[in-house]
Formats: sequence, C-alpha cells, structure tokens
Amino acid sequence: MRHLFDQAIDRAHSDSIRWDKYGSDVIPLWVADMDFQSPECVVQALRRRIDHGVYGYTYATQSLKESIQEYVNRRYSWRVETAWIHFLPSVVTALHLTVRMLTQVGDHVLIPGPAYHHFQDAVIGAGRDYSIYNIRLQDGRATFSLSQLESLVKPNTRLLMLCNPHNPGGTVFTKEELSTLGQFAKEHQLIICSDEIHADLILDEALQHIPMGSIGGGIEDRSLSLMSLNKTFNFPGLGLAWVICPNPQLSQVLLKDLHTLIPNPNLLSYIATQAAIEHGQAWHQALIQYLRSNRNYVQQRIHSVSGLSMHHLQATYLAWIDASKQSWDNPFEQFLKAGVALSPGSQFGDSQFVRLNFGTQRMLLEKALDRIALACNQ
Repeated sequence: MRHLFDQAIDRAHSDSIRWDKYGSDVIPLWVADMDFQSPECVVQALRRRIDHGVYGYTYATQSLKESIQEYVNRRYSWRVETAWIHFLPSVVTALHLTVRMLTQVGDHVLIPGPAYHHFQDAVIGAGRDYSIYNIRLQDGRATFSLSQLESLVKPNTRLLMLCNPHNPGGTVFTKEELSTLGQFAKEHQLIICSDEIHADLILDEALQHIPMGSIGGGIEDRSLSLMSLNKTFNFPGLGLAWVICPNPQLSQVLLKDLHTLIPNPNLLSYIATQAAIEHGQAWHQALIQYLRSNRNYVQQRIHSVSGLSMHHLQATYLAWIDASKQSWDNPFEQFLKAGVALSPGSQFGDSQFVRLNFGTQRMLLEKALDRIALACNQ
C-alpha cells in the first residue's frame, strides 16, 4: 500500500490553505494536514451520502457513538459509556469552550509550552489569568516537571490543559506521568482538559496512547479527553471532534450553551468518521509505516546539517527542529527564503525552532530537506 502514499496529489487548485499561501515556488510543510488521499472507504461512504442529494439537518447517530465506544476500547483499552461522548466541530472549538465554560473571570489556568497556539489563544481570548508549564527535554524526551507545576499553581487555579501526544514535541506521555498529573490535579482540585487529537499517530511501535480519563484513581471525574480522527485519516476540512467526559455534571456545564454560538458538525463528517472507524484499519496501519519511515528520514537529514537538531519524535507527523545554533533572528524567514514554508516556532512559544510537517510524499520531502540543508550551509 506504500504506493498510495508515494503518489503525488496536485493540491494547487483545491483551495488549500497550506498550498496556496506561499505560492508555487515554495514547498509548504507547515499546517498540519497531510498530502495523502483519505482511505477509499471514506471516499466511497461520502460519495454514497452525496449521491442522496438531500443535505438536511442531521445528528450523530447512536450507531456512531457505539462505533466510537468500540474504537476507544479496541485502541486504548478504555471502556466508556456512550453517554460520555459529546460531539463538536473541532478540537480547537473544544479547547476554547472548555476555558470559557469551566472557568470564570478571575480564575487561573495552567497550559503547556511550547505547545499548539490555541491553548494560549483560548485563555487569552477568554480573559483568564494563566501560567505556562514547560515541556522540556529530559533524557532526550520532552516532558514536564512536577516541581515546576507545584511552583506555578495558585489558590485560584481551576484548569490544567495537556496535549498528549504533545504538539510540537511529539511525546507520548506514560501512565506514570499521567498519574502524576492526575494526582496533582486531585490535590489542587483542578479539571484536566487533554487534547488527544494525535492519539492514533504513534510512530514508536512499543508505545501506546493512554487517554487521560482512563488511568483510574478518580481522575476520570475531573477529566475531559478531546479526540478526533480528522488528523489520522486526513479529513480536517470536514470537521468533527468528540469530548469524552465521564462526569455528567462537568459535561452539563461544558455544553450548556452549545447550540447558541457553536454549530453542529458538518453532516459529512459523521459519515467519514464512522467509515474510518469501521473500515480504515489497514489504511491506518500503512500510513503509520510510511510516516515512521519519513520520521526516520527527517531525523537523519536534520542531524547531518550543521546548526540544526531535533530530538526523537515518538508521535505525530510534525518534527520540532532546533535552529538556535544558526544564530538567525528568524529561522522561519531563512527557510522561507530558501523555498520551504515551515511553521514558525514563535507560534508555539520558541522563535528559534520551526515545525516541519512530514505528512507528504517522500520525493517532496527530500527536495525540501535539500533546500533546508542549502540554507544552513550558505
């Protein structure tokens, strides 16, 4: 099935945010969508629905909830009830909704950094006080420090936000680490909101994603796991996410004003998600093999370039590259001049880094890394 991922797909005339922003002379390896067609089972399911010809108001069926219930059990050994599953258009929506609904003005929030910019956007947009706890390298792996968390927590702290697997660090947090966070949250009476959108993009074969709500010890009563298959099966433009929240009181507060400002997910997103769950396993396995090979290739190439480095990435298709030894004011601009658009590290909290999306064909990736090496050797 590798040939499916090696096949170049022309996205130049598809109204792609990623491909249209910088023009045809620049290789765009920034926004986190992949250059692969979604699995045929998804495409066929969408065609059948489109052929019906009527696209009225719709809802998430009990069948879809049961498919997710089975999927979560099969993938993560987590037995959930369908009543715990609530649908939203995106994980970004869920992040912002969590801050606005589960905290109040005057409350304090702990967010990770460097991290996906919507964590910070959510707390700033809601007007909440916040502190950033560092995700830093320890023994070649990016993780947090409990002692730092203890130093940052305040009497008015109400919410702890987590990104697992971590974006952009690529860490898959262990059960021990998650239990540590859970006990910390219990001790300080915090809610934990865990962004788990990359849960099915684990590249290291020995590792397993562990949802925050599955670790036991009463942590489930104060946790929300935000999930989606948008990234894994590459249909982020359709838009569907779900929140798994075992605590009904917490869910009630979170979703109180749901339909006043936030629309239901796209009707096609329900179809795509269920098709991916029920028939997309073989495609997913082949995708992980391809991404693992790309990860290894990127890692080898970056290590061969003087002035660049990256730590081993356990998950995601997003390499976090350290360009601080180049002594550039703005690494993003330097690589853009060389014809490669990456995500600027400033977006995540460290301007001396860039994030590279290797969810693309190997031939294009090779060309981009040649340009990156040339930019560093000039």
